[in-house]
Amino acid sequence: MSLRHVMAALVLLLVGAGAGLWFGAAPQNSAAAEGDGPCAGGTQPVHWAAPMDPSYQRKAPGKSPMGMDLVPVCAEGGSGGGVDVRIDAHVVNNLGLRTGVVERGALPRDIAAVGVVSYDENSFQMIHARAEGWLENLAVESEGARVEHDQALYALFSPKLVAAEQEYLSAGRSQRPALVAAAAERLLALGYSREQIAALERRGTPDKHLLRRAQSDAVVSMLGVRDGQFVSPGTHMMTLASLNTVWVLVDVMERDAAHLRPGLEASAQFDAWPGRRWQGRVEHVYPSLDALTRTLRVRLVFDNSDGALRPNMFARATIHAEPLADVLSVPAAAVIRSGQGQRVVRRIEAGGFDVVPVRTGVQAGDRVHVLDGLQAGDEVVVSGQFLIDSEANLDAEALRLKAAHPQGRTRAVISALDAAARSITLRHEAIQPMGEQGLSMPGMTMPFELAVDADGFEPGDRVEVVVRQPGPGRFEVVQLDALADQPHAGHDHAAMHGNAASVERGELTRGRVVSIEPQRRRVTLQHEAIESVGMAAMTMPFVWAPALPIADLEPGDEVRFSIDPETMQIDHLELAP
Repeated sequence: MSLRHVMAALVLLLVGAGAGLWFGAAPQNSAAAEGDGPCAGGTQPVHWAAPMDPSYQRKAPGKSPMGMDLVPVCAEGGSGGGVDVRIDAHVVNNLGLRTGVVERGALPRDIAAVGVVSYDENSFQMIHARAEGWLENLAVESEGARVEHDQALYALFSPKLVAAEQEYLSAGRSQRPALVAAAAERLLALGYSREQIAALERRGTPDKHLLRRAQSDAVVSMLGVRDGQFVSPGTHMMTLASLNTVWVLVDVMERDAAHLRPGLEASAQFDAWPGRRWQGRVEHVYPSLDALTRTLRVRLVFDNSDGALRPNMFARATIHAEPLADVLSVPAAAVIRSGQGQRVVRRIEAGGFDVVPVRTGVQAGDRVHVLDGLQAGDEVVVSGQFLIDSEANLDAEALRLKAAHPQGRTRAVISALDAAARSITLRHEAIQPMGEQGLSMPGMTMPFELAVDADGFEPGDRVEVVVRQPGPGRFEVVQLDALADQPHAGHDHAAMHGNAASVERGELTRGRVVSIEPQRRRVTLQHEAIESVGMAAMTMPFVWAPALPIADLEPGDEVRFSIDPETMQIDHLELAP
């Protein structure tokens, strides 16, 4: 066989071996993808933590520093990852639950605001005196008075005006066009109209009073003079304003400022005219925000030819901004708002619901823009969702409380019991967890807090206990039951004693005082590993042996100590050098 044939055979052999490995591993990957994790629904935990120290976390199963199995920490419910609440079909009907659908499409973007009616300042007529004199026959009595076109406002007697009229008539008699034109310009500058100059020319004699008339229908918005008053050039006598159009000044929230521009359509309703809606437009967007209210002033203009709107009327306005295109929206009634955020109740299957956190945008009518959390076609509850949300919260809280205080069950022998100090020392077998996230611990001798009545028990009794972990480094007996006198089949005393019998008593271990309770003869130490009893480094409460005087210690003191392997009580303690 040639070298070329040998090399080809080797290549084929390697390819075949690689394919076998690939196809052999494929089912395992598929099984992993299907989900065989310890959490609900076969999902993988967020991390694995030590049962006695939640701050000790790992990404995979393993052992804690005390030799205990790490427990899975699963994601909390209510995140849209599965069924949070299940309700029977007849209960759903009785509750009258109604659902709506998440839709994708265009969504109008309407900006609601409130404001007040104001005069259209573009229509203001500012009337000032142009010559000194005395007001006579003031026809306007007060501000707010209405005047009509060509109505007399006041008469002004002024010697200066009489002289100007006389000059105009003299120029006319001189037959000199230039003088006539100059005299006419002077009268115009003094406030005469061309109609008044023509009337003077026809009359041929000066008029002692200059009569001022309204140029259009208007309202007196400001009156600064009274009848008989002497005025001089520049005196602001009155301001006339038209009500044919009005302004509505509204304040818009800062979050909507980016969607405003002049020319947008607007509508408004007024309490004085219920059921009637006015159509207008945005005329001006003011350049700065109010520093206190964080709102932006916008000026709307509305037609008011019938005079129905009056200044200072309260207005509820809607500015119709550019609509949102191709966005998700949900019925507004489906959104539950609280201090923890916004959420909806989603129907997953018949009778199955979950609570989904969402972020929402603008609201248009009865629908709300959904930024994330849902998909088109999702079915959400719009009536009765508060009941489902409350039930989901209660279930999640119960699971949280149960996980926060894990429990375990084991058999043990009482080594020491101090009812007054509420302390019990047990030589126990491995603690078996109660529930998926229960407490587990290898067999050892250690002290526990006593949360139940221990009357009738004494050292040497064999018991069955339920142990709970109320907090980091704390363990308490919450159930204490006596066992039969005879040794239980399979009861391994060696497992309960651990390796205490094989280690010389009296070894000193370094530790630091965390807290001290002299009245209970108890001290909590953060200590190194205690090899004499097979205890890993941890923070643990200990009881002084009855014959040992209570030391004068303070939190933070560095100490050296030893414990009795039988009673797990401190039999020697000294300050560390």
